[in-house]
Amino acid sequence: MGLLLSKEGGFEGTTYELHKYTGVGLSLLTLGLMAYIRFNPAKKFKNLFAIGLNISIILLLLVGHFGASLTHGEDFIMAPVMQKESKELDPENTLVFEDAVLPILKAKCASCHNSDKAKGGLILTDSSSILKGGENGKVFTAGNALTSLMIERIMLDIEHEHKMPPKGKPQLSIDEVALLKSWIQSGGKFDVPLSSFAVQDTLYQSVKSIYGFIGAETYDFASADESEIKKLNTAYRIITPLDAGSPALDVNFYGKDFFTDKSLEELQPIAEQIVSVNLSSMPIRKEDIQTLKKFKNLRILNLNNSKITNEELTQLNDLPNLKSISLIGTQITKDGLSKLLKMPKVRKVFVWNTALKPAEIEALQKEFPSIKIDHGFKTDDSQKLALTPPKIDPGRSFFQKEIDVAITHPIKGVQFRYTLDGTNPDTSTALTYKAPFKVNKNATLRVKASKEGWLPSNEVRQNYFATIYTPKKVTLDYQPNPQYKGRKEQSFFDLESGGSNNADGKWLGFQGNDLSTNMFFDQPVQLDTLALSIKQSYNEHIYPPEFIEIWAGTDSLNMKLVNKVKLDLDEVGKSRYKRIIACHVPSQKFSFIRLKTKHYSKIPQGFPGEGNPPWLFVDEIILK
Repeated sequence: MGLLLSKEGGFEGTTYELHKYTGVGLSLLTLGLMAYIRFNPAKKFKNLFAIGLNISIILLLLVGHFGASLTHGEDFIMAPVMQKESKELDPENTLVFEDAVLPILKAKCASCHNSDKAKGGLILTDSSSILKGGENGKVFTAGNALTSLMIERIMLDIEHEHKMPPKGKPQLSIDEVALLKSWIQSGGKFDVPLSSFAVQDTLYQSVKSIYGFIGAETYDFASADESEIKKLNTAYRIITPLDAGSPALDVNFYGKDFFTDKSLEELQPIAEQIVSVNLSSMPIRKEDIQTLKKFKNLRILNLNNSKITNEELTQLNDLPNLKSISLIGTQITKDGLSKLLKMPKVRKVFVWNTALKPAEIEALQKEFPSIKIDHGFKTDDSQKLALTPPKIDPGRSFFQKEIDVAITHPIKGVQFRYTLDGTNPDTSTALTYKAPFKVNKNATLRVKASKEGWLPSNEVRQNYFATIYTPKKVTLDYQPNPQYKGRKEQSFFDLESGGSNNADGKWLGFQGNDLSTNMFFDQPVQLDTLALSIKQSYNEHIYPPEFIEIWAGTDSLNMKLVNKVKLDLDEVGKSRYKRIIACHVPSQKFSFIRLKTKHYSKIPQGFPGEGNPPWLFVDEIILK
C-alpha cells in the first residue's frame, strides 16, 4: 500500500527510504516466520524463531514510526501533548521572515511540504525552496498577496480539496494569516527587519499578537476618556491605542495643509496618555515644541522632514521618558544632536539625510555607545536598492475594441518609461507615462520604473491582443481535466488571462484528451485569423500541441478542413512562458468553426518529462 501511495508523488528523502526498506524487510521476515510455522511441524530452531519474531516487532514499530512521520510530521507523537512555549521576540532585532513567518510555515505547513514529503513538489522549510515554488508555480507573488497561490489555498473553504492546511490539520489563526498576507504584500523579502515597519502596520501588530515582545512596557496611568479620544480624532489626526487594551496612545498627523497652531494644543486633555507622536513633514513651530514638552509620557517622536532647529531640539530635554526620536531630512547638526543624546532614556535616533557628516556621527557614536545612531546607508550605486517592478492594470491581455491601461507603483514619485511596439524602454524613443492610455490594436507593452536614489526596476512586459468576434454558442467534444476545468468553454472568450497558478480558474488543462471545440455563430462571420493562447512550462510537462486543425462551414455536417498547422517546440531553456499560435483562415464567411488540436502521445525525447503524456493549457481563443 505504501509503495502505491508513493506513486502519487511528493515523497522522497531519508525518511521515505527508511520507511520503504524497513517495510520490505518486515514483509520478507514475516513471510519467513509464516513459512517456519507452515513447513516446520517439528518446531526445530525455536530460538531462531523467537529472535525473528522480536526483530519483526522492532521493524513493525520502525515502519509505523517512519510512515507516520511522512504523513503527520516528524513530531507527530509529542506535538499534541507538548505545550510549546511562546517565543517572545525583541522588535529591534527581529527578522520578519526568519523569526516570525518561517516558524508558522514549519508549524502549520511543513508536515506536508518538507524534504522528505514534498506535496506538489513544494518545500516550505527554507527561503530558497520557497522561492523555487512547486508544480503549480510560484508560491507567492511579491507585492500581491491576494493573487498569491499560498494565500489562495489558505483562504479556501475547509472542505475544498486544495485547502492548505487540509481538513484535519491545525489551521492558521487570523493573526497568522494577516502576517503572511502583510509579509507578501510588503514585498516578501527574506532579510527585512521588523523595526523597518511602523508600529501601526498590520504586519507589526500581527507579529506582536502572535509572539509578544520581550520586556513589553506596562504603564502606570489610567486610560483616557473614550469620548474625548473620539472628539479629538479627525481625518488628519488619527489617535489609536498603542496596543489592544493599553492606555497608551499613538498620535499620527497627516496633511501639512491641515496642521494648525491648535493641532497639538488640542491634545492637552489626553497628554498623559500620549506615548508616541508622528509629526513627519508637518510645519511645526516653536510653540508646538513647547506643547510637546507637556507630554511627559512621550516615548517615541517622529520629526522627519520638519524644520526643527538645534535650539528647539534642545528643549526636548524636558521630556523625561523619550526613548526614540527620528530626525530624518532635518537640518540638525552635531551640536544639537549631542545635547539630545545626553537625555537619560534616549536609546535610538534616526539621522538619515541630515547636515551631520559621517565623521561627526562616528564621533558621537563613540561618545554615546549605548545609543544607536541610525544614519542609513551610503548612496553609492553598490548599496542602492532596486525598485520593485511596476504594476500594469488590468493584468489581462485580451480585449474587444480597446482597453484602458494604467501603470502604478507603491512608491511615490516613480517615473515610468514605456514602449508599445516591443522595443526597449531604455531607448530615447520610449514614452514617459503621465496618465492611463488606451490600446486599440495588438501591441507589446514594455515598462521600466526609475527614481532618483534608486536602481531601476526590472522590466515588465504585457502583450495585448484584440479579438473581434464572440460565438453565440461554444461546445467541447472532450472535457478538460477536473482539476483544471476553469469555466469550461466559457473560458475561451472571457478575455481573462491565465496566470502562474494552473488552478486559478482561467486555464483549461487537457491530458490524454485532445482539445476539440465547436463555435456557432448567429450570422456568418468572415475571419482571417484564429489564434490560440497557450501556456508552456516544460518542467511542469506543459507543452504545445503537435498539430492544430481548423474546420469551417455552414454547420457541423457541412464543414471542411481549411488549415492545418504543425507547431515546432521551443528549445529547452528558451521556451516562451505564454504563446499565441495564430492560424490563417481563408477569407470566406462561416457560421460554424471547429478547432481541434492533436497532442503528442508522449513528450519527445530530449525534453523534460520525456516519455510521459504532456499537458495542454489554454486560456483564450482569438477570432479576427
